[in-house]
Amino acid sequence: MAFVRVKWAISSFFLALFLLSLLYRTSWNSGDVLTSLENDYSTSKANVPDTEGRPQETCSPGMCKCPDCTPWNSSHVLLGAPTRNFRDNLLPKKHYMTAWAIAGFSNEFIGIVNMLYLATISDRIPIVPPFAPSHHISRSAGVIPFGEIFNLTHLQDTLQKPILEWRDVKDLPPPEDSYALTSKEHVGCWSARNIDEPTPFIADNMLDHLGLDVSYTRLPNHVRKQEDEKEIHVVFSELAALTYPESPSNDPSDFPLMLSSPMDYKLSPDQHLACFDFLYFATSGRNSYEWERSWSPAWRMIGSNLPFAERMVSLGKDYLALSFEVSSSDIPPFIAVHARRGDFVGQCFDMPGECLPPLTAYWQQVQEIKEELLQKRGLAVHEVVIASDEKDPEFWAQVRSLGWRQIDHVAHKTQSTHGEWYPPLIDIVVQSMASGFVGTLDSTFSLISRRRVEEWNHGVTRMVRKGIW
Repeated sequence: MAFVRVKWAISSFFLALFLLSLLYRTSWNSGDVLTSLENDYSTSKANVPDTEGRPQETCSPGMCKCPDCTPWNSSHVLLGAPTRNFRDNLLPKKHYMTAWAIAGFSNEFIGIVNMLYLATISDRIPIVPPFAPSHHISRSAGVIPFGEIFNLTHLQDTLQKPILEWRDVKDLPPPEDSYALTSKEHVGCWSARNIDEPTPFIADNMLDHLGLDVSYTRLPNHVRKQEDEKEIHVVFSELAALTYPESPSNDPSDFPLMLSSPMDYKLSPDQHLACFDFLYFATSGRNSYEWERSWSPAWRMIGSNLPFAERMVSLGKDYLALSFEVSSSDIPPFIAVHARRGDFVGQCFDMPGECLPPLTAYWQQVQEIKEELLQKRGLAVHEVVIASDEKDPEFWAQVRSLGWRQIDHVAHKTQSTHGEWYPPLIDIVVQSMASGFVGTLDSTFSLISRRRVEEWNHGVTRMVRKGIW
């Protein structure tokens, strides 16, 4: 009897081992099957077109097969590669915004940054225009894409929102043949021009490059900082309400046409692509020209998060190295000076005597900055780099007598090597690398460099006022 019980126990033990091994193999195979099914499901789901007609990406950032599948990647907000007509590439259930840019480079930059801020608060996808020749650059210089100068990827990652350029959306001619498009697309846009001006801001070079034929409707008076016919500033929150995709404050067709397009089209402002002639004068409403204030929301959210593109940084360092006669890795700390003169002479008509600041006014501010940097940061700065549009040889002789340096674009053949845009662009990049900065009040060129030195480098800055000297 005992023998039978031992035999049964042994048989039960081996049977249990057999069942356990069978269970293990089954679960292993089931896992393979489940894994295979999950992979098949993920793959098939990733290739199912979404409601916009594109393949969906369902994986997390860094895990997808696509080069960049972050939700804010620009490929997610277009149908595909650039198309002949911009409308063929826009997703029907997305909403977009753009604006043109005119005037000097700095004013164009402010206008574009203001558009980027407005697009952010109005829940639209910005389409950034290129820089187009205007006041200080000849038409023959051609356009230069915004992303060639500034790092839009950094801004996009900071905001975690998609940002497009026009070259992403539409087939455009290359910069060396900027105005080659002969066919035109028709679109209705808003004009921010004040009421007592009969025509919108016209950006011919920009629109010729983009191949657009634009009709304009003047923005309603209630979006202005003050409801006055001479008021030039428009308020961001009012513009956002007017252009918000869902339940906007007004129907664009409610307002009268301001100007027919050059091809005589009479279109109300487009609701799929909200567009503006120029947003330089946009404000939060607290102050006019609020970029002069460090709290400017457009600067804080957008402008301060737009570093220069890597190529521009390299160029700036190369030119500084040439000026200091060192390698680009041995550039010493320096103070940058921007002495705006040139067209500022025309603003002296109501001031007796010499209203442009003399070089000694900038020198005095440089000395104060040197002392402050030494006291507050323990940083001894001996070098000064000046940029100016002054043509008078005596002015530059004074610069040399002070031991200051300049980026000599004539000697370095900057324009013939890189193009007409690049002498001022390189000066801007160089200024952004300074430990201190002295600029000219009322110059947006100086204003933006001041902001960069303060925020990017924790630098010390001063501004020199024109007046009676």
